[in-house]
This record gives sequence, structure tokens and C-alpha cells, in this order.
Amino acid sequence: MTVLSRDLDIALPADVVWETLIDVGSWPQWMAHVADARWLEGETPGPGARLQFTMQHLQSAPTVQAEITSFRPGKELAYSPVAGDTPFTEGMKNLEWEWRIWGRPTGNCTLSFTLTYTAAGGAAFFRELLGTRLQVLNLADSSLKALQAMAEGRVPSSEPAEA
Repeated sequence: MTVLSRDLDIALPADVVWETLIDVGSWPQWMAHVADARWLEGETPGPGARLQFTMQHLQSAPTVQAEITSFRPGKELAYSPVAGDTPFTEGMKNLEWEWRIWGRPTGNCTLSFTLTYTAAGGAAFFRELLGTRLQVLNLADSSLKALQAMAEGRVPSSEPAEA
């Protein structure tokens, strides 16, 4: 199993960051690789709820339906694909995206993003090994910084980070 993770200390209260994170419709504003995102009709944030997002990946735009696998208000949001197009690249299975927020006694917080997945063997494995890990970490860095900007009321940059 591959685990890719990034953290960012944010000089804002955890509840402000949480509200920005849980506003799925705003994801395209701070995730450069997401073109559209929404809760599915009738869904409200919570365990088992479903959301849908369309990614911008190379020349494709996969649409993914995901189900909330872990939900602790103000602290944790995790989701896994259950339908739609194959996200990211061929050769990634058992994906789970996880966001965690830790409030600090100072009133600030730390936001963590983690992507876990299993890489298949063969050519897909080598593509994953050579390019996907770096791409995911760059996108995670960009998304964390842009979410921070949005929570602070600034206009986030839609440019992905460079390695």
C-alpha cells in the first residue's frame, strides 16, 4: 500500500478550516485538479454520504462518485471512490482520500491530507512509481495552500506547485 501525505500549519481556528473543507461545491476554487464537485442530490455530509467530483487529469476529465468512509465533524473527512471513471491513473486501486484537522491550544490548526492506494503491477506500476507520486504530492501542497488562502478570505491560486 502506498501512503502519500502532506501537512500544513494554518493560523486559523480549526472550525474555519473545516467549514471551507466541507463546502464541497467550493473545491474547484482551491483544488486546481478538480473542475466540478458537489454532494449528490439529497446527501448531507456524514458517514455513507456520497459526493461527486470531476478531475482535470492530463487530457481527460474523470468523474468520480465517492462515499464518505470516515466523518468526524470539525476533525476528519475521508472518502473512497465507489462509481464513475477511474481516478488519477491506471494501476491505482483501493484509493482513499483523507483530510484531518488538529486544533492547537494557540487557536491555530494543522491540516493534513493523505492519499492511500494500492498500486497494481506491470506497466501501470512503473507509471505510478515514476510520475503519480510526485504529481499527487505537488497537488496536495497546492491544495493545502489554496484552502488556507480561501479560509483566510483571500483568492487562492489555481496553479499547481512545482517540484
